[in-house]
Amino acid sequence: MTPPCLVFDASDLPRHVQADLKGKKRKLERGADVDLSECTLRAMAQFRCTVKNPDRRDSPIGCWPIMRFFRQCQDKKGIFTVETTAWEGLNARGKNGYANSSGLRSTDGRQDHGRHGNDGQRTYHEWPELWEK
Repeated sequence: MTPPCLVFDASDLPRHVQADLKGKKRKLERGADVDLSECTLRAMAQFRCTVKNPDRRDSPIGCWPIMRFFRQCQDKKGIFTVETTAWEGLNARGKNGYANSSGLRSTDGRQDHGRHGNDGQRTYHEWPELWEK
């Protein structure tokens, strides 16, 4: 079983990434801080699938991609990877309504796919623009 995760706001990610898993400050050249925007951006598509009518054996299955973003950074110990999906959206808002430079944006409540769990509260995912056309 994995250890419990600390939950924090995406805007706090640059502060949290300064420490390693043991809570010690990451060591970089000349004592600099980790700058996430300088780290290599990586992307991965995950698919979320739902069965329309789970009681029926021949029920259709709907799947859609959920893009996730990561930054690979280097410290004196080597390369470490940080998921930055929510952070990427925070840093690029305001440019033509897009959440980031990859052309992804939030569902903004237009799709019903985000209503899973959380007592009916909407959860937001990043969607490729072409998926909505």
